[in-house]
Amino acid sequence: MKENIITKVEAFNVRVPLGRPLKLGAIEIPDRQYVIVRVYDEQGYVGTAHGLTRNAPIAETVLQTIAGIWTNRSFDQYDSLYELTLKANVCLGTNGIFYRALSLFDCALHDLMAIRLGVPLFKYLGGALRSTPAILVGGYPVPDESEDTLSGEMKLYESYKPAGVKIASTTDPLKDGKRLAICRKYLPQDIPLMIDCVWGQRNAEAFAREVSEWEGLNIGWVEDPFPPDDYESIRLLSENTRVNVAVGDEQSGYLNMLRLMDLGKIAVLRLDATVCGGIRSFINIAEEAGKRKIPVSCHVFHQIHAHLACVLPGVKWVEYMLPESDIESYQRLWHEDLVLDNGHFTPANRPGIGTLWNEEAIDYYRE
Repeated sequence: MKENIITKVEAFNVRVPLGRPLKLGAIEIPDRQYVIVRVYDEQGYVGTAHGLTRNAPIAETVLQTIAGIWTNRSFDQYDSLYELTLKANVCLGTNGIFYRALSLFDCALHDLMAIRLGVPLFKYLGGALRSTPAILVGGYPVPDESEDTLSGEMKLYESYKPAGVKIASTTDPLKDGKRLAICRKYLPQDIPLMIDCVWGQRNAEAFAREVSEWEGLNIGWVEDPFPPDDYESIRLLSENTRVNVAVGDEQSGYLNMLRLMDLGKIAVLRLDATVCGGIRSFINIAEEAGKRKIPVSCHVFHQIHAHLACVLPGVKWVEYMLPESDIESYQRLWHEDLVLDNGHFTPANRPGIGTLWNEEAIDYYRE
């Protein structure tokens, strides 16, 4: 029998409810739809990855554009097959739906390759076990938001000793300034505040004036203020405020990421292995960020990113949404989560990514 062979690729969606709908700028989030990608080998091992669909046909794209290239092929051809996959789908560009599909396939494949050797992903990639500071995410605008609700969130987050707290923008800088001031009132000064501006601004000079008013609030960074490819506006904001600018978490493409760093003059690179092209691409991009002395902050999916932080010293933070905040629901898909210990995450010391999947829950929520 042939060895090191991928025998099957599986991709499907699960839709997991939230306690209440969320709004992220113009994006309505009534629930969380995740895509799960699984890669099987000839010995019966399975590698698994999951990510957000963003209401796009990611599972179908995995099956239609990627599975046929890899099925019945050997892991030993990884480099050439990855390049072939890019070339065969060049018409689909270097961002968007195809790259999300490729990212999740590559993450699942790395999970499988590490599982086959019986080692955690970080060790498979040549890293050393370490703990990484966590940034807690919350503060999604809701109709009944008040000082009491924001103060309650901040007190909850403080109890976990995070490296920072990030809230979501209303896209109105004046409102956001008031919300940030309330958050700072109830959050210790030594815990930085970040704000995700959800690509909602259009005038860099006007927004820079607003951001300058926030400088006394210990703002860790302003995230994704402009549309992803508006490098000029990103640069103008970076050059006209003392507040750090961070971009990149929903983007992919090696050259695009270099432009974000170089043309955008950003201070922090946001990176997500489930979006940017997978483990391979994450490592390449993070290494380029390291050459530029730009720190990397990971976008959610803490279980896989905690491993990558053990491999790349420039990965300074992983991101987490507390189950009690009810803005994520993927915790229902596994039996056991990583422990947030004194504001840090350490990856699972089990083979592969180490997620203990709850198959009954996956079947229940599967579409």
